[in-house]
Order: sequence, then structure tokens, then C-alpha cells
Amino acid sequence: MSYRVLDYVRRPPVTVKPETPIRDAARVMFEGSVGSVVVVDDSGRPVGIFTERDLVRVVAQGAPLEAPVGSVMTRDPVTVKASDSIVKAAMIMSERRIRHLPVVDDNGVLVGVISIRDVVDALKSALASRAAESEMAVFTG
Repeated sequence: MSYRVLDYVRRPPVTVKPETPIRDAARVMFEGSVGSVVVVDDSGRPVGIFTERDLVRVVAQGAPLEAPVGSVMTRDPVTVKASDSIVKAAMIMSERRIRHLPVVDDNGVLVGVISIRDVVDALKSALASRAAESEMAVFTG
């Protein structure tokens, strides 16, 4: 069983450009049923991330929703490589207290986003698999 991050990315990433208005970024999140959008440059590399938490912050602070998302995004987001282990992703998310982690290829181009739910599901599946192997060893042992 593989435990690479890419194996747990469930769908293509939802992205916007830095000049996208905040209102439009929120609409993209709503329509895509996602908790974040990755802000990418023209080469597809992540330059920021805009999350539900960021949206709550900018609304509470009274930022104009016509302002570009690039002015309120979290800049230089922490990323994980597609080939990294799911455990590494879990550690990063736990240490940084983040719920969404952009996944990049070896060239830094965005290939997906992994959420804390994806990580928990992957680890739960791995633990269940290990437990089943241990139980089988008792009977075949």
C-alpha cells in the first residue's frame, strides 16, 4: 500500500489568480464545495492560499469584497511534494495548525490540495490495514 500524498488527492485543485476579487474567490469556493482556493501565478505555481478562515477575517475587518484576493491571501503557502509521505503532510498540518496543504510536483507546480480530512482518512485506512494484518498473523502464524 502506497502512502504518498498524491495518492490521497481527491480532485483537481481549485485555483484563482491574485487579481481575482475576494467576492469571486468566495464564490469559487462555494461553487466548488471547498474550504480554500490556491492562488497561482501564470506558471501554475502557488503564490498564496485563501481559506475560509481568511474570508472570515477579511469580512470581520470590513475589507472591500472587490479587492484582489492577492491583497488578503496567506502568502507563500507551505506546500508538500506529491511524492512526500502522508505522515509528513500530517506533521506539517499539525505543527502549522492548517487544514489545507497545496501539493506540488518536483517543479513546484500545483497538482492538488490535501485537506486534514484526507489525511485523517488516509491514516485511519493505514491503521485499519495494519490491524487486519496483525489479526491475520495470529490465525496464520
